[in-house]
Amino acid sequence: MLHFADTCEALHPLGNECADQLAKEAITKGDPFLLPKPLSYLKSEIKSATLSICQDNWDNGETGRSIHDIVHRVSNKPVGWNREDIRFVTGYGPFPSYLHRFNLRTHDNCSCGEKGDPIHYATQCRFTLSWHFQTPTVSLKLQWLKNILTNNLSRTRLRLLMRFICDENNLIVEDNN
Repeated sequence: MLHFADTCEALHPLGNECADQLAKEAITKGDPFLLPKPLSYLKSEIKSATLSICQDNWDNGETGRSIHDIVHRVSNKPVGWNREDIRFVTGYGPFPSYLHRFNLRTHDNCSCGEKGDPIHYATQCRFTLSWHFQTPTVSLKLQWLKNILTNNLSRTRLRLLMRFICDENNLIVEDNN
């Protein structure tokens, strides 16, 4: 499960700096146990500031754009995706298009001759007919993907497709040098 805010909190020292500053202020006022605000309020402020920084990094970053197009807002709540969902959305996995990008294959074609990317396997490949979805138009591709990821039956089909691709990797991504 993805936890964007947890990652940002671990990577950004804002929370530690804020806690240190509050501790110093409490000590200089003479009572080390007196905080100027309730602890719950301070935690809420730190969480809010951290989420804001993470959102800015998420919006302006260069990586993760395929997921950013679907999940626009940073949140502490998991998106509920499993490994197969993430591999399909990002295209990272046993796809010829991905393997070719890193020179692990001589071409990016599926064994059927078409470009072997996730959309191909989900909509057109003759080896994955049992799991096909309706082919999206180019302009509606993002909405198509969102619909699949929010529909439990579609996500189950997608996960079965991804498991088939991983299990039958040699059938689907045969390298024909």
